[in-house]
Amino acid sequence: MAFALALGKRPRLLLLDEPMADLDPLVRRELTDLLPAEADRHGSTVVISSHLVAELEGACDFLVLIDGGTVRLAGDVAELIGAHRTVSAPDEQADRLVRLPGQTTVEPRSAAGRTTALIRPRGPLPAEHDPAPPSLEELLLAHLRTADTPPLITPAARAGAHHEVTV
Repeated sequence: MAFALALGKRPRLLLLDEPMADLDPLVRRELTDLLPAEADRHGSTVVISSHLVAELEGACDFLVLIDGGTVRLAGDVAELIGAHRTVSAPDEQADRLVRLPGQTTVEPRSAAGRTTALIRPRGPLPAEHDPAPPSLEELLLAHLRTADTPPLITPAARAGAHHEVTV
């Protein structure tokens, strides 16, 4: 009911803090689909603060990840995901994987004899490492678990960048 009232007023800006925390999974998914569609239809901007990472997938097109008062990631979701790759190799090749030239390693993880790393490559990657884009959840969790990775703030997210809002 609260969402219907808020969206019915067609606000230019809607701030939501943990909006789906108490909803069942089906209603949460329906709302995740509804919010961006309604915002687009009415020219609204919706800002969602959430600890439920899964609810953000498909619901947001711009992301700001704040951890310990520091902006860790900021920018267009597609750009942020596009700037990262997951790569994997057998554990005995883990050192080589983590130290691929021209990259920033965000987080290496080992399980079942393989090391998988989230990286920010600066060039082509060897095919034998099976590079693939991460999911939004993988990206966020890796950055939250690894505080010493340099932040990634895309040019569109920098202070002074002009963002047009159509009303």
